[in-house]
Amino acid sequence: MKHLAAAVLIGALGTTAFAQPRQVCEIDGRPVQPSDPTSTAGKSGLLRCKDPTTGRVLRESTYDGGQELGLARSFHPDGKLRRAAFRAEPGGERAVAEFSARGQLTFLRCADTPLLEPAVDDRRLCGFQKEASTVELFDDKGVLRSRLVYLNGRRQRAESLYDNGKIASVEEASGNQRIERQYSSTGVKRRESVSVLIDRSRLVRQRTLEYSERGWLVREQRWDTNGNLVRDDSYYTQNGQPKNKQAFSGIGSARVVDVIEYFENGQRLTEGRFSSPVHAPLQPVGLHRRFNDRGSLVAEMNYDDKGRLLEERRWDDAGQLLQRAEPAPAETGGKPPSQ
Repeated sequence: MKHLAAAVLIGALGTTAFAQPRQVCEIDGRPVQPSDPTSTAGKSGLLRCKDPTTGRVLRESTYDGGQELGLARSFHPDGKLRRAAFRAEPGGERAVAEFSARGQLTFLRCADTPLLEPAVDDRRLCGFQKEASTVELFDDKGVLRSRLVYLNGRRQRAESLYDNGKIASVEEASGNQRIERQYSSTGVKRRESVSVLIDRSRLVRQRTLEYSERGWLVREQRWDTNGNLVRDDSYYTQNGQPKNKQAFSGIGSARVVDVIEYFENGQRLTEGRFSSPVHAPLQPVGLHRRFNDRGSLVAEMNYDDKGRLLEERRWDDAGQLLQRAEPAPAETGGKPPSQ
């Protein structure tokens, strides 16, 4: 599910689009057009692109056998640095810094070692000076859009901001754990997600919390390290009382979920087990119970392992037996709880 906060973060951290003036380019005096690979094929040397009117350098980089390698710089029409990037093969661009016409940093990508010097002090920006570095990113209008914290080239924390300056989202890394939080424009936390990095390459979600506009917890989900859902609990938005609790266990065709539903006053409404194979509908198995809002048992249904209703009993609120039935073996019943 995509949230506004995630969109704000992507917009703040994504590459800024700049209008490019007309330019003429040469590699060691030979005319080329960098956007046309055939014009640079096999060429080596220093690329320079200039504004034909003012003569200002707009782009500068090094080509080796038709490949742009090493540090590349581009400039705004007034000569201020627009972009610095370091390219190596394989992998392409390893580090990037972009600046607005105001000279403010708008985008930063760090490598595992400083690569942008002397154009950009990424040794300082990327936290290679034995302590973490906090970096602020702005949009083209000069509005602060995000804050990043880097240590040894790795991003430890990222904050994106709404137009009103309040935090829209936060991403944090601590050891092998990754935490993402999203907030409303009024500062209320709406979502939190915790993931764990497995074997240094696989990020597995572990817990997700969702909150109402008033800050009440409305849903909590948990997964095991294999990515299997093990808990899915929901809560009433008016008072935070449990609404539905689901606990999953087993694997494959033997996977089941134990479900408890609640009245808004906290009393149990229903409880029972369902067969829950992956990509298959829930199917009731075993004994299921229903209660009234005072906690008294009012119905019991017993199902076989195929979801067929074997026996049903019902009571009134005073505990008097009203009905006892044993349906034919072919009869099926049982409706999964409301979600």
